[in-house]
Amino acid sequence: MKLINKLIVVILLIGLTSCHKDDIPNYDLSTFSILVKESSGFVDFHYNATIDQDGKLNIQEEYGVFNQYRESEYQIPSEDVLLIKEKLSDLILINLSDKYGFHENAPTDEPTTKMKYVTINKSDSTYWYHPTENEFPNEMKQFMQVVSETISKVDTLKN
Repeated sequence: MKLINKLIVVILLIGLTSCHKDDIPNYDLSTFSILVKESSGFVDFHYNATIDQDGKLNIQEEYGVFNQYRESEYQIPSEDVLLIKEKLSDLILINLSDKYGFHENAPTDEPTTKMKYVTINKSDSTYWYHPTENEFPNEMKQFMQVVSETISKVDTLKN
């Protein structure tokens, strides 16, 4: 009888220790950086926006044709930083394509955009040029909408 009880205990322990949760990655977003870069060789234009986890927004903008350049630094409101972080936590769960758009019949005079994020344990980036309406994953659309709206709201000097 003691042997049966011990056997039952061993089987239960094995069963309990072998059960595991689905392997959902746990990404650390305590430190992150987001880069959005628009550029156009057609008019020698470059716009770089970098956002970090503390809400610091650094801008570098250059119009080579007009010989204009500016660097600006802003502080993003904390509620906007939280929203960006929330959308980043969704985006980080998917793998981005290397590029979106770049279709044969696309116009040739629009800017190219690069987006890159870096966290403690994951980074990813992508480029796009005139993508079709449904080409972006939903997580990417929502993330870029929040980031773009935040930049537009904070960087009032953007042309």
